[in-house]
Amino acid sequence: MVEIALNFGGQELNPTFIPTGGLSELQIFIRNALMVFIVFGAFFIVIYIVIAGIQWIMSGGDKNKLAAARGRLTWAIIGFIVILSSFFIINAIGYLFKVDLLKLI
Repeated sequence: MVEIALNFGGQELNPTFIPTGGLSELQIFIRNALMVFIVFGAFFIVIYIVIAGIQWIMSGGDKNKLAAARGRLTWAIIGFIVILSSFFIINAIGYLFKVDLLKLI
């Protein structure tokens, strides 16, 4: 094995001590970003469902308000399905590339 060393002003710089980053740093960044998006998405979906439920209760039999609440609840459920499916798709991609993208620690 051949090692390359740089010499600046009499001081030797050995490249084995230079941090290189690489795939592990990218993996950590992607993992953290994905977990933040999933957690915030789940949080907003819960709030959206609660607002739709309150809107449903407050509709008082008005068909327009009830339709708006039902639409909001439908979109919240669709958002939940999208986040849940993205979680499984991310796990499948991680499995294919032998990288654990959603590891919590």
